[in-house]
Amino acid sequence: MSVGLCAYAITRNHVLDPAGPPGVRLIEHRGLGLVVAEVELAPFAELEKDPAHWVNEPSEDDPLVMLARRHDIVVRAVFEHQPVLPLRFGTILRDEQAAGRLLADHHDEAADWLDRVAGHREWGARARQARPDKPAETPTEGLSGTEYLAMRRGLLAAAARTRRDGSTAAAALHEALSRHATESAPRARKSGAPLLDAAYLVPAGAEPAFRAEIERFPELAVEITGPWPPYSFVRLELSTEAVAHA
Repeated sequence: MSVGLCAYAITRNHVLDPAGPPGVRLIEHRGLGLVVAEVELAPFAELEKDPAHWVNEPSEDDPLVMLARRHDIVVRAVFEHQPVLPLRFGTILRDEQAAGRLLADHHDEAADWLDRVAGHREWGARARQARPDKPAETPTEGLSGTEYLAMRRGLLAAAARTRRDGSTAAAALHEALSRHATESAPRARKSGAPLLDAAYLVPAGAEPAFRAEIERFPELAVEITGPWPPYSFVRLELSTEAVAHA
């Protein structure tokens, strides 16, 4: 059986909550702590396979799904007490020496990131056009061809105005939410996607005002998710020599 250390997050050195996930511990270096647990490497080997290998969505009891869920549980458990820098799922270290090198190599950068996200939580916002009341059907009986075409042009123009109004409202909502956030991360919009899909790094004290902005945009159906650890706002590139392949 081949084993290694699964690295979940970098945090400040502290005593882990004994009621947290079992098997998790901290490796400390100059005031920082790397959250790790010993794992079997075999299940993580699936991550190395070509994406075409995954023909169907994995089931909830798939080993990788369960490992990814545990990864999030561990990060959240630490996040309840200290700021965290979540690491990519499947970050595997050979041993404690590799873990120590990782912390040493990235100490100053990681410390700066921890200061940056301390006291913040990530929130997500998705906004779509609010579903309007169903309009009354327009009678077409007795209309000439010219009148029918004019009516259709009017309906299409009204629908286009509604779409434009929704996009304008979504842009205004993003601007309003961003005023209460230290940083925002809009996601690229694709066809059929929400008018707004973004993550926001919000100071704890600004969260009530952040959430209150939604009420100012009744023309939008807004879904707020969170709070999360700062998954979308940590850009920490790890030294590849410290990371083992499963």
